[in-house]
Amino acid sequence: MIELSPGFKMNGRGTAAALGIFDGVHRGHRAVIDKAAEEAKKNGLAPAVCTFKTGTINTKGSGYRPIYSDETKLVLLEREGAEYVFIPDFADVRDMSPEEFAEKILCGVLGARIVVCGRDFRFGKNAACSADGLKEICAHFGMRLCVVDDVTENGIRICSADIRKYISEGDIRSANLLLGHNYAITGRVIHGNRFGRQMNFPTANQRMSEENVMPRFGVYASYAELDGKVYRGITNIGVKPTVDSSNIPLAETHFPGFSGDIYGREIVVRLCDFIRPEKRFNNTDELKAQINSDVKRVMSAPEAPLPLI
Repeated sequence: MIELSPGFKMNGRGTAAALGIFDGVHRGHRAVIDKAAEEAKKNGLAPAVCTFKTGTINTKGSGYRPIYSDETKLVLLEREGAEYVFIPDFADVRDMSPEEFAEKILCGVLGARIVVCGRDFRFGKNAACSADGLKEICAHFGMRLCVVDDVTENGIRICSADIRKYISEGDIRSANLLLGHNYAITGRVIHGNRFGRQMNFPTANQRMSEENVMPRFGVYASYAELDGKVYRGITNIGVKPTVDSSNIPLAETHFPGFSGDIYGREIVVRLCDFIRPEKRFNNTDELKAQINSDVKRVMSAPEAPLPLI
């Protein structure tokens, strides 16, 4: 996957470009991305995505927290098959008129021949232009617009707001159903205080971004692909109230049966079930007994599904 810059030239090869914020790369988002890939294949074009850095979006209210960081979003977009991705700061494009956006971004950067968006997509200064308006603008610049219908679950439109709510409440099963993949935690494995290793439960520690929606603090059944093999795991998300006072949220994952060195590596941990809330224990013996119980519960459950993307 190539991340495009404003000065990038497509060397004559056109794209079928999916438009959207895509903060969760969920089932609704993927319907747009997949349609762009389908149109690209049929018309000899390259599949591309035009999205925005989620941390710079300021049109959704002060409480807005995207589902994923830009780094995670790019990982998922690459797995979805995007060949090119343009992901500017929202501030760089928010004041463009719809016509300027089409000319400079869709034509100039992406070399789009076909543009794909969702039914409710809006763009341009003050989000003034709808999909209907975009269709006319695309025609003016020699592009064709495809509008993708809503994707629903039990008759309800899949949207990022509902997924964020489920994640923050710890209802990871419901979140995963709407995402169409198991919630992903991406990031470099960092060194911790090695307390888990001292208790014979070594963990892969990843820093959680507080700029994104935060999963409910607690213990989750999880898994990750390490060295070509999928390992089941148990992940604690929180601040370790029994043994730490830093209040920095981490995802700490123990992989029973894995013994390799993964410090410094970028890994993707997937959450598939919520086990229990995070709690403070009276002493480390109580904590160790609880971890033993959690591990047995996770490892005796049915096999975790592989990620869809």
